[in-house]
Amino acid sequence: MASRHVTIIQQNDIHAQMETHWEVFWRNGRPDYRRAGGLARAASVVKRIREETRGACLFVDCGDTIHGTGPAQWTEGQVVVPVMNALGVTCMTPGNWEFGFGPAVLRERVSELACPTIACNVSDATTGKPEFLPSIVKEAGGLLVGLVGVTSPIVTETMPEAFGAGLRIADPLEALPRAIARLRREHKVDLLVVVSHVGLPQELRIAREVEGIDVLLSSHTHNRLAVPLVVGRTVVIQSGFSGSFLGCLDIGVEEGRVTGFTHELVTLDESIELDPEVDSIVKAQLSPFRERTGVVLGETRTALNRMTVLESTMDNLLTDAYLDLTGADVAFSHGWRYGAPVVPGEVTLGDLWQIVPTNPDVVTMEMTGEAIRTRLEASLESVYAADPMRQKGGYVIRVSGLHAVVRLNNPKGARVEQLDIAGAPAKADRVYRVAAAGEQALEGGQEGERTGLTAVEALERYFARHSPVEADLTHARFVAV
Repeated sequence: MASRHVTIIQQNDIHAQMETHWEVFWRNGRPDYRRAGGLARAASVVKRIREETRGACLFVDCGDTIHGTGPAQWTEGQVVVPVMNALGVTCMTPGNWEFGFGPAVLRERVSELACPTIACNVSDATTGKPEFLPSIVKEAGGLLVGLVGVTSPIVTETMPEAFGAGLRIADPLEALPRAIARLRREHKVDLLVVVSHVGLPQELRIAREVEGIDVLLSSHTHNRLAVPLVVGRTVVIQSGFSGSFLGCLDIGVEEGRVTGFTHELVTLDESIELDPEVDSIVKAQLSPFRERTGVVLGETRTALNRMTVLESTMDNLLTDAYLDLTGADVAFSHGWRYGAPVVPGEVTLGDLWQIVPTNPDVVTMEMTGEAIRTRLEASLESVYAADPMRQKGGYVIRVSGLHAVVRLNNPKGARVEQLDIAGAPAKADRVYRVAAAGEQALEGGQEGERTGLTAVEALERYFARHSPVEADLTHARFVAV
């Protein structure tokens, strides 16, 4: 019997970036900024593949889809829904940021989507009732394809309490084997695909320890995998972020076994035409917000991006704005991964809202030098924990006003070798004034004194006072040795 084929197209972590925007491509160790992305370009690629495969094609979204820009924040994700429906997505799994508007709003968005939302590990914390369909079965290319969804437990572990209020999110290693066994037993699928929003390090462990997975669609950690990873019998792909890439995986299957595959990580650059229908819907959805997002606030001499783990130009700007606002000794901000780059030139209000769409209140508080060191150690552990299942996502906490020398391969609690604050060695018992914004930066909702301004307002004020701004990496805030 000859192999039958199905093509799986993946998008992940688009963070509501529906239009073409600036993107970072690394060349010889330096960022190269080029225009890319746009869901209308994705639509063109998907339409072409559907025609070439005569429908033997599934288009899967791996989450972090409806959150990440001003229009998405102002509509609680609804602005993205008509575009997703026009794309003809087969199914999606909720990312951690799908929960950003709370479970009740997410239920509304799920009801509005034309495709099913699947996750086998999310349930009502009181009743145990599943919050989503655990899986679906689709026919494509003469094959029965089972798709099982799973999302990240960090929603109820490290993110603001409102995100996962009333929900239980089980360990993927606990939930997936049951869901996979049920799907194979009841539907006798030819191909088993896990649609995951857990993070690549964790997903590679899942692929090693959970039996029966043919394909694992990875997301959450914003990896651009030009070449799939193969773990045992499991093929793993992840396809960038911000709507700038699609992963196209053609799978051959014979008698329930994968016989081979080809893969392409497609960059949605300006050589790909915009699909007119989807482009029209994108423009209609964003039209009511153009005047607001287009307000020019100043200029940046530095390209702003969030592409590096220890610190980034985008977050240096943000924490510098907090220091400038408060006069504190130190400023903290959470190590988010989302946010399209801003190239040198004009900066708009829309740019600020995609730098920090949560727009938390800026507060100040008092912390000892020892408490600051402990906070840095906790952040380093969440990113570099030896056990991948204990890595909580995101980058290292963003800072201004301090410099730390760190050894990333040291064990938990022993990574910060040297800490300077306000230009001098940190004293363990000295009390420092710290500015921060958002529950994640405040470590579990620690209270502080409100400044009366939000993060976006702090940035607006900073541009008003200092434009054109600079936020380079010349004076490293973290040095890894």
